[in-house]
Amino acid sequence: MNVNMAMPATPHGLEGILALGFETVPFAALFYLPDDKLTILWRNSAHAVMSGSVGSDIAGMGMFEAFPPSSEDGGSDAVDFIRKATDEVLRSGKPQEVGPARFDLLNDEGHYVEHHWQMHFAPIRKDGEIIAILQTARDVTEATLTARLAQSHRRAATSTASVAYFSYDPETDLFLRHDAIDAMFGFAPNEAGPYAGPFFDRVHPEDIDAVHAEVARVLAAPHGEIASFDYRVPLPSGDERFVRIRGEIATDPIDRRPKLVGTFVDLTDIETARRDLEQAVTAREALVVEANHRIKNSLQIALSLLRLQSSKLMVAGGPAADKAREALRAVESRVRAVADVHAAIQIDDDAAQINLVTLFTRLVQSTRKSAELPDAAMLFTHPDTRIRLRSDTAIALSLMLNELLTNAIKYGAPSPQAPVTVDLATSEVDGVRIAVANADLNRTASTLDIDSSGTGERLVQQFASQIGATITRTKDGVQVVATILMPVEATGPAVVEGAA
Repeated sequence: MNVNMAMPATPHGLEGILALGFETVPFAALFYLPDDKLTILWRNSAHAVMSGSVGSDIAGMGMFEAFPPSSEDGGSDAVDFIRKATDEVLRSGKPQEVGPARFDLLNDEGHYVEHHWQMHFAPIRKDGEIIAILQTARDVTEATLTARLAQSHRRAATSTASVAYFSYDPETDLFLRHDAIDAMFGFAPNEAGPYAGPFFDRVHPEDIDAVHAEVARVLAAPHGEIASFDYRVPLPSGDERFVRIRGEIATDPIDRRPKLVGTFVDLTDIETARRDLEQAVTAREALVVEANHRIKNSLQIALSLLRLQSSKLMVAGGPAADKAREALRAVESRVRAVADVHAAIQIDDDAAQINLVTLFTRLVQSTRKSAELPDAAMLFTHPDTRIRLRSDTAIALSLMLNELLTNAIKYGAPSPQAPVTVDLATSEVDGVRIAVANADLNRTASTLDIDSSGTGERLVQQFASQIGATITRTKDGVQVVATILMPVEATGPAVVEGAA
């Protein structure tokens, strides 16, 4: 069907008169009679495009015959608005504005699609009598749905995340806000009034200067600068709230004034949980430190008892006593190694960890002292860093090192001229590497002169297997070297950092 929009050759008819000047305007225009049907006289091309009815001849049809309203709830709100606006134009003779109002339209598949309109109705007079009405309309669907979506986001944010929106005029102190903000500050509805003063008064005295300074900063900053406030709010009840504000300066479209707009977030629950967790972690750390201190003291008592028993055996003399005394000294060295571990445990990041450099320094010093060796007879070299390991991994390494040092003293006869050396190193490829070297006194032997069936050797192998490490021994006629290698993947959460 052809669109009935052509101007008549001689515009004597009403349609031709009304159409003068409206075909080329960029907005949708429609003329209709103020009768019961709201009979359509003429509409321009822009209206046909906007209403999705290009190619339809609707002249002479009633408005709601040409555009049948949807039966969906809310889909035909504009029907009542159009009739009421028409009646008011006839009654008052003045133009009327309607909208946004919903009036859904059929698409090409015959399904209704939601639409919202802003409409203007103006009387057309002849000889003082209203003979027709001009309706102009704008499709504001996108703007309406966008605003509705924003409102949904705000409601969802307010209800699920304690987020509330505000607008603040720094010049007039006018404070437009969501009701939830009053509740955050301990005000009853309508108690605080329209201004921000009462809210500033409830900011913690230690925080208020920073709040005012941030307001001044963001006012002087370029548009788009984010204002950031985190402060405490002591309530009359004695409770305390923790509030976070994020916002920026924007121009109000109504009064054209710069306003600080943004959101309040109530962080009280989060901050309370954080403080409770912090207290729990502190208490846990204190308990771990105290437990390790008590374990270390208990082990020191055990060491004293072993030394006392060893002294008694020394007095007794004889081969049996010497053998028993040697066994006690081996046990003593192992207990001392465990005691050194507990003395070196630190609590970092809610985990019991040990600085391997500190631990090995203690172990070398105590072994040297126990064996009555001069400092130059046992040397420890290490990187100038902290090497933190889990306590269980560090315990295994310390016990392995203790056994290797015992063997080195036993078979290497350390002295300042032929010292036992301990070298600690780390790399991203190899992980942790510990090398213990002593003089090779049995140069003629082709194999290592170590009793592999002994308790110490079994302990070393057991601990190596436990932590995923390997141990190798070499001799070259000058030195015997035992090397512990713990790959990166076996070190657990090892951290190499800073100066030791």
